Amino acid sequence: MRRDFGISELVENGRRVEIRRRDIARLPFCILGEFAGTPAPQDRVLLIAPLSGHFGYILREMVLGFLPGSAVYVTDWLDARFVPQSAGDFGFDENIEVIVESIRRLGPGVDVCALCQAAVPTLAATAVIAQQEPCLAPRSLTLIAGPVDPLANPTRVVRLLRQRPLDAIATSALDKVASTFPGGGRLVYPAVHQLSALLAYYYRHVMSGGELLSKTLDDDGLDPVHFPFFSLFTTLMDLPAKYFLENIETVFLERRPCTGQLKWRGRRVDFTAIRDTALMTIEGEHDDIAAPGQTSAAHRLCSNIPGGMRRRVVQTGAGHFSLFYGRTWRERILPEINAFRRMHSMKPRLLPLGRQAPLSHSNWASVRNTPRDGVAVARG
Repeated sequence: MRRDFGISELVENGRRVEIRRRDIARLPFCILGEFAGTPAPQDRVLLIAPLSGHFGYILREMVLGFLPGSAVYVTDWLDARFVPQSAGDFGFDENIEVIVESIRRLGPGVDVCALCQAAVPTLAATAVIAQQEPCLAPRSLTLIAGPVDPLANPTRVVRLLRQRPLDAIATSALDKVASTFPGGGRLVYPAVHQLSALLAYYYRHVMSGGELLSKTLDDDGLDPVHFPFFSLFTTLMDLPAKYFLENIETVFLERRPCTGQLKWRGRRVDFTAIRDTALMTIEGEHDDIAAPGQTSAAHRLCSNIPGGMRRRVVQTGAGHFSLFYGRTWRERILPEINAFRRMHSMKPRLLPLGRQAPLSHSNWASVRNTPRDGVAVARG
């Protein structure tokens, strides 16, 4: 149902730092987890994991990157196979809602970072917060390799999703969970289908000498023995069918964020409401999932963010996975994000966790270098 991140301590400047992990809030399909040293730093980062079939621990290297200087919070999505039908369904609205409530939970001053499929719902959640509770707006928002506008630079993934009717996708891709599991009877996009798609994608990289081949033959992760890239890449979970189909329809087929048609709980999401949150987009030059231009389209949507509060980075030589795993992540991407966060760190610090604004959703349960517009091409 969940996967252990395997983070209990780390070494910084020659000293061992104990890392505490705890679950601070729970929803039927997601647990908001915290990683922090003792005492917990005031600085905080909220990582929004993609609902791409992978477990949240695919962000393990991102979590380690921000520790111990920041407390790190992660949306740890749960395998739909283990969520009883009594918990209700989960679609695109619910995805946005989890992110909205996570931001509310942490309060003002948090830096939010979203990867891949998480980019659109996180951008939407930030807009919802800006519309409804601007005092809780994140200090900064970093979007990494996400399909904000998939037609800005279509990849093979985009073309495949757009060439088949949604009904045909539903017929061939969905299945019911067996009655032997807690989620028995729930309609899902099963992990076995996603694994087949990922392995086909992997073999294309092997034949072409692409990024995934180098990640497996010369794993540049922090702990390739205990947490090898290939294991992170192929350890998958079932996704709720409603979310799976609505994500394809909303993002890839109808492009609702780009056409002004995206709604949350029946109300239009207004991206121009985002004014006080600094926006950074990060793309890989050779990303064949979300190619350059797809993520940076967020800048066009968020037209009221001042130029000095936005930055676009295109990392030369990088594919999709190098943007959050391995040497490129550690040496190129992480410093860019931290520099951007420091530029915009003058906003008021948030109150201690217990003094934040109360949650609005009853289903949450507590559980104990110079800023500039345009493109910054990161070389190395």
